[in-house]
Amino acid sequence: MGIKYKIIHFNINDLGIDINSVKNALSFKSLAWDTNDIKISQLKFLARKFYNDKTVIFQEAQRYLDDRTLPPNIKKLILLLSEEDRQTFYAYKPFRKRSISRFIVKSINNQWEVSNIESPESTNFTQHPDSPSDLRKLKRRFPPMDLATSHSFILKKLIIRFVEMLCECEHERKIKKVEVTCHQMSLIIDNTINSVCNSPEGLHQDGSDYIVSALVIDKYNIDGGTSKLYCTEREEFIKSHTLNCGEGLFHIDRNSTIWHKVTPIKLKEPSIKIGYRNILGFDFNYIQ
Repeated sequence: MGIKYKIIHFNINDLGIDINSVKNALSFKSLAWDTNDIKISQLKFLARKFYNDKTVIFQEAQRYLDDRTLPPNIKKLILLLSEEDRQTFYAYKPFRKRSISRFIVKSINNQWEVSNIESPESTNFTQHPDSPSDLRKLKRRFPPMDLATSHSFILKKLIIRFVEMLCECEHERKIKKVEVTCHQMSLIIDNTINSVCNSPEGLHQDGSDYIVSALVIDKYNIDGGTSKLYCTEREEFIKSHTLNCGEGLFHIDRNSTIWHKVTPIKLKEPSIKIGYRNILGFDFNYIQ
């Protein structure tokens, strides 16, 4: 573990946390499918097919994501699709399961304390767009983590270790309070599709001060999933690594020269017919 470009490639064993204890404490089985992915894929498909109508599509995109009723212009464009294209449009399916929880971390008497921000049935989440056509600007709704996960001692211990990394990278700030968002995600592939990707938008920034772009908790029967960090100052990739279980990348994000992405995953052994990559992602934003 070491700092370069405010990037730390870590293994949680080095943080005093055993990966098997994390697997036992944090269940991924009950996660809900992220149906936002279906509608976002459909919007991108329409924008490719009707390039001259992209402005209208993006204007109605949030309503399309929120409502069961089709916005009028998007409904019109769907009706203009050929039969083959319409089949493609309706064939999209979810490829991620996920949940989200938020925390406040404060320094009290020189010790970090983690408090849960209790969430309603669904939590609104947006990301900083890298371009006008970046659909991550849309407000997506995710279910909260189950209480056993969000209140687990292991998860809060992880959060404290990451806040300590943050202070190591930004020691001049004298950080006392941080808001943390934790994303629990399972990327799933089966034998009906060639590949799936956790960053379909490609190189991007998430819009937080620092992030753990991925901490791999478990993976099964997959190839790929290589994390890549790109430095705009050097105009080259400065980190490329396929994370193993227990490994992760902590790095600066917003207003920095560091952008990130992850490559798609494929089935390693197609005869098994299913594979997955279970991760935690974290966003860290200074409060004071």
